Amino acid sequence: MIEMLEVTDRALDWMKEELDPEEGQGVNIYVRYGGETQLKQGFSPALTVERLPSDSKVFDYDGIQVFIKESDLWYFEDAELVIDSEDDEVIFESR
Repeated sequence: MIEMLEVTDRALDWMKEELDPEEGQGVNIYVRYGGETQLKQGFSPALTVERLPSDSKVFDYDGIQVFIKESDLWYFEDAELVIDSEDDEVIFESR
């Protein structure tokens, strides 16, 4: 289970402007192969906009639904993840 997920105000502003999820959609934090921020070796988190599935852990941040599918929860187990934005780029930080 994910221990903590923090989405900063800058990241929320970025999501609203760049991803602009529509009604019934949310921002999916999914696991991809490779990447810079590796909570588990060889994999990193990424974002996409999708319909909200029923098998997800959903977090509400100022009206933006951020979710992690059940199939990706293994990656975030015992993790503290912060999503931020700087210079129009999303930054994933683990604590």
